[in-house]
Amino acid sequence: MAGFRANNRVTPATLTSQTVIVAELDGKPVAFASGDKRADHFYLDFLFVAPEAQGIGLGRLLIDAVEDHMRQSGHRRLMLESDANAVGFYKRLGFAVLTERDSTMIPGLRIPLMERELAPSVLPLQRVALRFDPAARWAFETDNEAAIAAHWAEALARNPHMWNGRMLQTTDIAIDAAGTLSGTCAEIAFASFIAWRDWGCPDRRGGNVFGSAVVRAAGGELLFGVMGPKTANNGLIYPPGGSLDLGDLTEAGTVDLEGSIARELMEETGLKVEDAEAGALFAVRDGPRLSVARELRFNRPARQLRDDMLAHSRATEEQELSDILVLERPSDLPSAKVPAFSRLIARHLLG
Repeated sequence: MAGFRANNRVTPATLTSQTVIVAELDGKPVAFASGDKRADHFYLDFLFVAPEAQGIGLGRLLIDAVEDHMRQSGHRRLMLESDANAVGFYKRLGFAVLTERDSTMIPGLRIPLMERELAPSVLPLQRVALRFDPAARWAFETDNEAAIAAHWAEALARNPHMWNGRMLQTTDIAIDAAGTLSGTCAEIAFASFIAWRDWGCPDRRGGNVFGSAVVRAAGGELLFGVMGPKTANNGLIYPPGGSLDLGDLTEAGTVDLEGSIARELMEETGLKVEDAEAGALFAVRDGPRLSVARELRFNRPARQLRDDMLAHSRATEEQELSDILVLERPSDLPSAKVPAFSRLIARHLLG
């Protein structure tokens, strides 16, 4: 054990030089993963779960969180050297053995180098087939009712402009080979979504499917909004859009996602989808979030669009947008305050 401790010691230098993700249980750190970005992959150096917290899915959740981070940085491959006893765990998560080397600590033991490639983050869509189940309940919400209420009270104290409305959370999310997005939507409280988001999306059985109106100017530039201080996403930068809610349901029990995109675009910017040329429809995977993005090309200069969008937002009570960024290339986005799905949209459309 002394040899293992020396070989696997995590020092302050490790913590400052690597990306470190910590899992907490009841406010106590019980697991962590850490690694660093390399030329063409992300290398995972450590993945450890305390013995008393093993067997409840924290290792899998940490791998998911590492992949969320990789999408933000643009890396597609995750590599690691596995403990000999953990090979089965990684194989169940889709890792493959590339090669092996002799252990420097235990004679005769072989240490495998393993790799997993991320699924494509951007997929073309032909249609959306989300259905609403009025009887469905989200286990995360029912299992954490008291903690969610306490978290919401704290969030409301920080931002009293927020409103605990009803929205839709999606399960059984799938995209088939024909480009059809399917899933089942359940009604939840916005407070439950905020807790799930702020706690690192610990329940991956449900996902946040939402629409994004990707405004494109006559010159090809993209226009992304900077969310205002009255919103739950103050300072974040992404295309106009928002979570699905009960107003997006049809009489047939389906979800009108394109209608949601049009509504959010109008509410936030004053722009109408019918004034634009509809471009590509595509899905952007960002861990447990999935943006359904519609490219909308307006035959107007970027500066004029920006001025009109800001004037509309400033005239509304909500003032959802505090600024509009005009993007000619992905690097025009700042390094912080940009969700992975937003950065992926810019890379996909601007190259």
